Amino acid sequence: MPGILGHRASLPRQLAFRFLPDGTDDAAVEWTYHDLAEHAAAVATGLLRRELTGHRVVLALDPGLHYIAALFGIFQAGATAVPSFPPTGKRALARFLSIVEDCAPDVIIADTRLADRVAQFEAELPASAARPHWMFVDDDWFRRAAGARRPDGDTRATVRTDVPALLQYTSGSTGDPKGIVLTHDNLVSNCRALEANMGYEPDRVGCTWLPPYHDMGLMGTIMLAVHGGWPLVLMPPAYFVQRPYRWLKAVTDHKVTISVGPNFAFDICTSSITDEELATLDLSSLRQVFCGSEPVSRATLDAFRDRFGPRGYDETSLIPCYGLAEATLYVSGKRTGSAVKTVWLDKAALENGRVRHLTAEDAEAADAGRAARIVSCGEVAEGHEVIVVDPGERRQAEPGRVGEIWVRGPNVATGYLGKPELTAATFTARLADPGDELTYLRTGDLGFLHEGELCVTGRLKDLVVIAGRNLYPQDIEHSVRSAHEKLRGAAVFSVPGESGEELVVVTEFRGTARQLAEEIDAVRDAVTAAVTAGHGVAPADVHFAPVGAISMTTSGKVRRDATRKAYVQGTLKKLTPAADALPLSVR
Repeated sequence: MPGILGHRASLPRQLAFRFLPDGTDDAAVEWTYHDLAEHAAAVATGLLRRELTGHRVVLALDPGLHYIAALFGIFQAGATAVPSFPPTGKRALARFLSIVEDCAPDVIIADTRLADRVAQFEAELPASAARPHWMFVDDDWFRRAAGARRPDGDTRATVRTDVPALLQYTSGSTGDPKGIVLTHDNLVSNCRALEANMGYEPDRVGCTWLPPYHDMGLMGTIMLAVHGGWPLVLMPPAYFVQRPYRWLKAVTDHKVTISVGPNFAFDICTSSITDEELATLDLSSLRQVFCGSEPVSRATLDAFRDRFGPRGYDETSLIPCYGLAEATLYVSGKRTGSAVKTVWLDKAALENGRVRHLTAEDAEAADAGRAARIVSCGEVAEGHEVIVVDPGERRQAEPGRVGEIWVRGPNVATGYLGKPELTAATFTARLADPGDELTYLRTGDLGFLHEGELCVTGRLKDLVVIAGRNLYPQDIEHSVRSAHEKLRGAAVFSVPGESGEELVVVTEFRGTARQLAEEIDAVRDAVTAAVTAGHGVAPADVHFAPVGAISMTTSGKVRRDATRKAYVQGTLKKLTPAADALPLSVR
């Protein structure tokens, strides 16, 4: 990757990034590749002076241009970058400290505003943990560093492409975060695989609000843009969350042709953008909109299309895709310009691990709730292979059966940092056939192949098994969120009961405890009815929580395992109306 930036900077000046610090054009900052190279060289010089080639450097800056400069500066110094949250806020600090303890970095790069908190951070670390050097940067630091750097100084180490470039920590959606070791070869392979899907377009302009410490935001936008040489409009994630309209307004204003977002982003745009805001949008420039990071919902896509189609949005631009950090990012995606393919399945068969196709015209099955709609995640990336495996037997699943998705190819990482047994089990899995020596990455995800395309149905660890039926929690969670207008997030899992596993629904109520008290019977009945009618099982408990109580990853995925643990331990927050505010029926 550092060689690619060097090549871009050697060409005539070209816009690389347009950063919108507040999510609008009011204070936009533009950098060319020359600007990026100069800022990266300042960071590289500081690291090379400390002889940190081959060492790990935690990158804990706020999303923005300094983050990108520091990333490429780490690459140029031949060090390994470790993307992290900035350590602000209780949850972010806990994750930051766990990363520092796990990877034992020599340097942490952070914003100067955190300089007076080093003692506080280090006091939170175990006594046995190493105390890294801190490098605090801001605009003034970069100006001073540029003035002090010798014009003829060497700011680049010799970097082999097969050495660790990045230590990408997993989102932790199904357990504790783990550091994935990615080489420069992995990063370039991922860019090439995505570009094979996208094709070449001379007028390409990108836009992203995704966190740069998440694989989709980092490898799927920032690195991809530098590799491809096209300008990227960026805004901090917080400004999208505060007002999702800003994303689509940036697409409109900058005639963006390519963007990306997880399923929830399309949901909140549909529900939160007002009619007045809608009238200002023109989405006709979009040619590729990647949707991944979490299961893609057909209902979400339908609602987004209906809402924004009149403003120029063409659903053929949408690219449902599948990937994971252990494969750098990209595994499969819909071919650019083709129609989104929806596979209609018999829900009862799917619950028993079988793929029984229905026709889209089978309205009776759909109305009766007997049909499951699975959005295809497209063709497998060029140069890669996907097989579907019975996880217990370790044999390829028979046609028409759901199994675990296994992947092999140059995007697959080398393993987890400091976890040799887990690395061997996950990254070098073999089929039970003794004559088959090929190794695969076990993704932990479930799905099947249909007409050469990958369809993902859920996660192996999240699967809810009740009375021998395989229930996919994301489907039930969608039913919960749709059951009542005041419900936001949802997490579904099972717990042991007197006669077997029982279903628990945790949902966030948008309102006060008193408001819940006034509506609790109606809301609980609505949830129970929606889950029972749609999935044939009644929840044993509906736990109402305040907004923000359900544990989420940086990309917006539900951390069901963490939520389940908190529920079982009795530490999950609950919106509890006062006894005198409850209706007589529930006192």
